[in-house]
This record gives sequence, C-alpha cells and structure tokens, in this order.
Amino acid sequence: MVGNGRTRFLREFPASLHEGTGAIFVGAGVSMAAGYPSWSKLLTEIGEEIGVNSRDIQDLAALAQWHIRETGNATGVRNVIKREIGFDRPLPETVRTLARLPVRHIWTTNYDRLIERAFAEISRPLDPVAGAKDLALKVTPGATRLYKMHGSVDRLDDIVISTDDYELFRTKRGAFLPLLQAHLSSMSMLFVGLSLTDPNVRHVLSLIRESFTDAPPEHFAILKPPKAEDFTNDDEFNARLAQHKLWAKDLSRYGLVAVEVDDYDEVPELLREVERRVAAKRVWVSGSWPLEDGNSFTPRVYAVAEEIGRLIGKTHRDLVTGTGLLVGPAVVSGFMDALREGGGWDIDRRLIARPFPQGVSGRAVDRAQWTALRTEMARLAGVTIFLGGLKTNKGSPVVADGVMEEFALAQTAGSFVLPVGAFGGAAEQIAKKMIGASAPPDGPKASRPKDDELIALLNPSASDKQILATVRAILDRLAKVA
Repeated sequence: MVGNGRTRFLREFPASLHEGTGAIFVGAGVSMAAGYPSWSKLLTEIGEEIGVNSRDIQDLAALAQWHIRETGNATGVRNVIKREIGFDRPLPETVRTLARLPVRHIWTTNYDRLIERAFAEISRPLDPVAGAKDLALKVTPGATRLYKMHGSVDRLDDIVISTDDYELFRTKRGAFLPLLQAHLSSMSMLFVGLSLTDPNVRHVLSLIRESFTDAPPEHFAILKPPKAEDFTNDDEFNARLAQHKLWAKDLSRYGLVAVEVDDYDEVPELLREVERRVAAKRVWVSGSWPLEDGNSFTPRVYAVAEEIGRLIGKTHRDLVTGTGLLVGPAVVSGFMDALREGGGWDIDRRLIARPFPQGVSGRAVDRAQWTALRTEMARLAGVTIFLGGLKTNKGSPVVADGVMEEFALAQTAGSFVLPVGAFGGAAEQIAKKMIGASAPPDGPKASRPKDDELIALLNPSASDKQILATVRAILDRLAKVA
C-alpha cells in the first residue's frame, strides 16, 4: 500500500457516494478478473500475423495500427475482439458490488458487457453510452449512465483500438471529453482495474491532467503490484515491479491516491466495505401499528416514529421505508420536516421508499413481491430500527409477522438491529431475543445494542425523550465506529 491510501479511501469515498458526488472508472483489470484476456494476450494473434511478439510491445495501440496498415483494414482486429470478448463470462464479485453502489456515473474503456449484465441481474436501470451521439439521448429516469468512451463489443465498427483512433479521438468522440473533465473536476472518482500495461491508461491520464485544477476532488485508484508468478524470469519481474512502484507514486500528479492490494481477490471485499460504510448512512425504520383498536400507546408510537424520522434527517442520514401503517407515514413526516428545517429538499436521493402493493377485491397480495422489497431494503440499510410491529387479525392486535420477517432479513444482510420494544409488538419480541445474544454490541462489526440499552428501550415507563436519547446515543456510537 502506498502511504495511507486505504485509510483515506475508506473514509472519503463512501462519504462521496453518500453525498452523490462519487463516480467510478472501470479499467481492464476488471475484465481480466472475469476471464477476458489482457491487452497483450488479446493481440497475440494479431502480432504473430505481422511477425511481432505482443509481450515485447509497450504501445499495443501501435501494434493494432501496424496490423491494420499491413492488412489494409481493421477486420482482423475486430474479429479477434469479437471472438475473445463477444461472449458472456461469469460476473466477478467486483462488478456485482459496483452495480449495487449508489453511483450515477460509471466510465470505462472496456468493450465487454459485464457492467450492463450486473445491473440487469438486480433489475437496476442503466443507460449505456457507447458512441458520442448517444450522449444526446434522453436519460432514463433514475438510471445510472455508463460511458463506454472507447466503444462496445456490440458496435465493433466504432471502437477505439489503434493509434489512429486515439489520435482522432477528439474529432470522432470528443463529446465525451467535456463531460469526463466535468466529472473529474467536481466528483471523487474511483479507478478500479487500472493497469500499467493497459494502452488506454495513458490516454485517460492525459485527459485527467487537462482537467486538473489547483484543488481537485480526491480521486482513488485500486492497484495490484505485479507478481513474480506472472513473469518468466526474475529480471523481468523486478523490472516491472520497479516500474509499477514509480508509476503508483506518479499517479499523485493526476490527483489520484493509490490504494494497493496484494491481489485482485481482495478488491470485492474492499468494495463491500465501501458498500457497508455507505449503508451505515441509511436507516430502515420497520414497523406497523393498527389505527382502529384504540391502543393507548398509539399517540406515543406516532410521536416517537416522527421524532426518529426527524433524527435521521437532522443527522444527515438517509431514510429507508416501506411505509408501514402509521409508523411509516410518521417517520417520513418527521424526516421531511428535518430536511425542510435544514434548508434542503434532497428527497429524491435521501428518501428510499419501497411501498408494498396492497391487495384489493379480486386480487391477492403478492407475498413474493413483498419479500423481494423487504430483502432490498435490508440490503440497502446499515441500521434497522424496529418500532411497534402490530397488526389486527379478526379484530384483535397481534404481532406483525411481516415485521418479524424483516428482522430475519436484516440479520441476514448484516444490518445493525435496533428494536424499540417499549410499546410491545414485534419490536418487543426482537429486543427480548437480542438480550444476551452472542452478536457483538460494539466495535466495527456491531450488530445489536448493548444489553442495558435494549432493556432501556423495553421499558414502557420510559418517556419518549428518554427513548429517543437512547436511540440517538446508539446511532452516534455507530457513526464514530464507521
């Protein structure tokens, strides 16, 4: 690792994602992790046809250019790309995690469709932009934009591969440049899969240099040093390692902080840690409460739910809600009040609502869809607060089985479970289950409150103010650990 790059990365980049100012650049290393060939291997056959060993060439774009000149066209190069990259390989965990992060802008010089497939796998909207003309197309509401600045395997007649393509980039694909430079000037960008041997790297770094300002946002590059087993002899390995070390240090000229890993196998866990830290800024409030039974706790449940929503808003966290009966609307009301009081209405980003479709006459409730929505909310939230959790069955209040399902899903997702059990219902059952449980109550892997906090939140005689003070103390402690 170079300097304190990993520490800075885990502190700064999740915060940028939460604030909506994080972007991602996907390099060739990500494609190689999926089993696609490196640039050198991709062009091995091309080189052999003209008597050149691709391993001996640093400028692989020039190798493609030589082949095109010798054969009179780019068909051979395109056929190799189609054969080697045109089929689907298994999705690596790195790409799956990237698709789950709250990012709206992804850049890549790769031709493959890994990112498109990862987004489709979780039914997340994505707008690929593979050509300059695509930039003018209307953006799908809520979609992430994928800028394939060097083209795509499904449009081989319009890819950047040869020296001519790079030199004429401004003429043919120059519309990408102002947007990339704007993102580099205003966002924190994470570079994943950046490689010293990727012929696209020099091109991209030159564009970064052009957009460099006196105080640019901090960008990060996850890098893997070369390994001895990848080379035929020690001299070749040592030479490449020396180049890598100098290159990693040199990235600071472009505003990039190097975050080194020993192997690309570490990258998925590093990105999952980013995902967890972003999730820690999101709080899911799970609960329901019947309106018709005249329970004396009803006004208090509404008041506490509203104040919890206000607390989430004031502490710059995001709210995740399924809008459960009484509890959901109260939480949303308090949350929106906090946003208004803070002078901002950043609701489209900070309010993550997944209302459950209700059954109507002649139409049964889709339980599978409810479970899918609950599973998504559990994944999105790093903290889950349970409040109430009652419903009416044949005129009598009973524990809401849906809230108990949400408890199980929150645990599976690794969410910190915070039950306010003072008013009974599912939250009371959850709190009693957690007292004395083996799950850690503090530290970086905490998943429940301390026993004395659970007991305090179970006390029906505690005032609303005392309950809220305990909830806030727990959230503050989690924020410090994160």
